[in-house]
Amino acid sequence: MHFIKSFIDFLSAPTISFTLLTVAFPFIFPPTDWFDKKNRQLGLYKLWTNKGALYIFIAITLFFIVGYFDPHFKLTMTKPDNIPIIIMIYSMFFAIWHGMKKAYLNDERLDRGEKPEEWADPDDKVLVWPDLVYIELIALIIFMVLLIVWSILIGAPLEEPANPAATPNPSKAPWYFLGLQEMLVYFDPWIAGIIFPIFIIVGMMAIPYMDINKKGDGYYSFKERRVGYFIFM
Repeated sequence: MHFIKSFIDFLSAPTISFTLLTVAFPFIFPPTDWFDKKNRQLGLYKLWTNKGALYIFIAITLFFIVGYFDPHFKLTMTKPDNIPIIIMIYSMFFAIWHGMKKAYLNDERLDRGEKPEEWADPDDKVLVWPDLVYIELIALIIFMVLLIVWSILIGAPLEEPANPAATPNPSKAPWYFLGLQEMLVYFDPWIAGIIFPIFIIVGMMAIPYMDINKKGDGYYSFKERRVGYFIFM
């Protein structure tokens, strides 16, 4: 166990992990024809098959099982605050796998001259009322019940009502500003609070004008969005 912990700590070092990811990602999400050729030769495209998903989820589960035998990891993993992180890890890998699988399937369909799976007759319309509203209402009720039951079973770590006379230390921003607040640790407040948010907002506004490729719009496709996939990942 000590060797496994030391090995993971070694790989988690910023210089090591960043270097490994920088080298590996172009082969997993190939941005060019050369990397795509190597991806095929190494068989990495099989990660986005059903068997690949099984191997990925087995590897994640084994990681948690092995870590469970370490008392510190067990304490961290079973803490009510951290259970959503475990769910997030599984859901993140599932979302990536599902999107890549559909993208590869659509690329194969387009190569055969067929339409993508998401294609639908423009005249085949679905009304917001009652079709969408009913589905949203049912989903709202299901997840509300799920969250209530979940908070009861694991003991949601709720704190006392807010006291305007006592400010907690450190003071935490709302979750949607937490990313900006954490950047203050690494950058000057002017850069983290003004410059970066402006660049992020303006950059997102400019994406539709910079990306003039109409292929891949409205359906999953990796071949038509290789560079975009690579940069995002």
